[in-house]
Amino acid sequence: MTSQEIEGALSHLLSEPGVEGYIVINYDGIPVRSCPENNILAVQYAALIADLVSKTKATLKQLDPADSEFTYLRMRTKNEKEVIVTNQIINSNEYILITLHSWKFSKGDESKKENNEEDEDN
Repeated sequence: MTSQEIEGALSHLLSEPGVEGYIVINYDGIPVRSCPENNILAVQYAALIADLVSKTKATLKQLDPADSEFTYLRMRTKNEKEVIVTNQIINSNEYILITLHSWKFSKGDESKKENNEEDEDN
């Protein structure tokens, strides 16, 4: 993948509805690129997510050694934020792409959300 293709893919990602930004990190937990440029946030996410991915891979390997490939992880908070973590291999280097989303619900969706939360509590 060329750097122009990477730039195009990241630009396209930012144009998707709800996407607030992204952070690309290596497996040592070092931020390679982030948008918006917020070094403190990027370093914080990088350290925590790199550790989470490492533990997730180890857990998958213990659960099913035949099918233990980490593909992606999606987390949603109560503050309508979503974090999607994907494993990317670019030019034989392995990276973690962290995508930050903000999900806003319309009035109809808000009632569905509340019903789903009530179902999960039961």
